[in-house]
Amino acid sequence: MNEWKKWLAVSVCCLCPWTARAVDVQVQDVPTRTVLEGLARSGNINLVVDDSVQGALTMNLHDVTLEEALQAIADSQGLYYEKSGPIRTMTGPKAGKGVKTFHTWSLRYADPAVLKEAVQAAVPEADVRCHSDTNTLVVGGTHQMQAAVHSLVKRLDVPARQVDVSVEVASVDDSLLKQTGMEWNWSTVEGGADHDVFSLAGTIHALEEKGRAQILASPHMVASNGREAHILIGDKVPVQTEHLSGKETAVSTTYEEAGIKLTYTPQIHPDDSVTAQLVAEVSTPVFVPEMKAYRIATRQARTVVRLRDGEPLVIGGLIRREEVEHFRKVPILASLPVLGKLFRYHYKSHKNTEIVLVLKSHVLLDS
Repeated sequence: MNEWKKWLAVSVCCLCPWTARAVDVQVQDVPTRTVLEGLARSGNINLVVDDSVQGALTMNLHDVTLEEALQAIADSQGLYYEKSGPIRTMTGPKAGKGVKTFHTWSLRYADPAVLKEAVQAAVPEADVRCHSDTNTLVVGGTHQMQAAVHSLVKRLDVPARQVDVSVEVASVDDSLLKQTGMEWNWSTVEGGADHDVFSLAGTIHALEEKGRAQILASPHMVASNGREAHILIGDKVPVQTEHLSGKETAVSTTYEEAGIKLTYTPQIHPDDSVTAQLVAEVSTPVFVPEMKAYRIATRQARTVVRLRDGEPLVIGGLIRREEVEHFRKVPILASLPVLGKLFRYHYKSHKNTEIVLVLKSHVLLDS
């Protein structure tokens, strides 16, 4: 036995003065503890070998680092190898089952709170804590638990896939769309092949060129897989609310969003198709003379649809009612006192316009 120790120590020492250097390890039926002790002395490292480490080792390694050699021994013998600062430990299978260690995972992409839930579901016996401020996950458990967590973190701590979404928001006279024979079913266009998504988008652009439709906005947004993305084309309007407190009436003012809002939540599939949850909303401020304030009239459409990469989607049926004031007069005569009223004409009319949204989703390539 002493001869084996002497041969191993001398051979590895010559080949491995530092742990980063490449080494050759050639042993046959040598006690595992002897091999580990020889590697520790030759590499000048702090290695604690537990009494549970038993058995003999036959190994032929060429041009590997000392760290790789130790890990190879652990894997081949079913041992638990851990490095904590300058100290390394090697324990046997039975001892390793009861040894609880803590490991800190520095996450690059994943949300620590979300990953904590995933780890607790997969390894319920592990003690898991997350720190959002440092984007880290601290896991306490046995070597087997740590190995399972390592595999899980490696799979989940990856960049989220993303979708580039382009949106065209058009305002079209409601009567013009009815002339085209379009009937909306919230998220799809009915009417057969003659009125598919592509032809409707073309119809809107043709109406725009003739001045019969208006493109209100063409925003872009990037949505991460499974995360909500929002677009607001509008403003915040003061809305007053009355509260009755005893015999007194109190009025509070809040600011609510008015305009066109779109919420888009994608679920990206392996074939680059996207299942999108969409909520489109048109909110119009309506002035209430009695209150001298605004109220918000809202129209909303919700849908879940699966689209191929680049396939357009049209959302319609969002009617916006507009009040238009008209004022006509006869020059000079309308300015006359008293009689001027006879030469002025003031009236209000209402106009219904339909808000149509055309969306295109493109899955971004993984970097």
